[in-house]
Amino acid sequence: MIQYDRLWATMTDRGMTQYKLIKLHGFSAGQIGRMKKNMHVSTHTLETLCRILNCRIEDIVEYTPEEAAPADALTANTALLTADAAAHRPNVNIPAPDPTAVSVPQTPQASSSENKETVAPPKASKAKKGSKTKKSSKKGEKGSKKSKKK
Repeated sequence: MIQYDRLWATMTDRGMTQYKLIKLHGFSAGQIGRMKKNMHVSTHTLETLCRILNCRIEDIVEYTPEEAAPADALTANTALLTADAAAHRPNVNIPAPDPTAVSVPQTPQASSSENKETVAPPKASKAKKGSKTKKSSKKGEKGSKKSKKK
């Protein structure tokens, strides 16, 4: 886990405040908030802090390993889960497929007694109002309202 407790001590030693970081150096208040919560920040942010504070990365961040589960406990839990899953598995025997058998899907065939009618294609429908088909323009016609002068 990355912690930024060293940052606050280094800032105090250098006489830097959060206000000065934001107002004088244009540092993001959101990034300061993320560091207060020990959340992830970019390496660019850390580099900018090192440049502003004239310090090394070790003066800003500290890595502490998180506590891991002991290996024996992890192995024991895995064994229990595996045994539990095997106990709840249904006993169903599914026969293996015969590798020599070949299945061919059969399509239904029309008998000679059935009517074989052909279906006509649907008629083209007229363009509906608001459709994207363009109508012919009537510009230049003498009878149009736009061409009349009063």
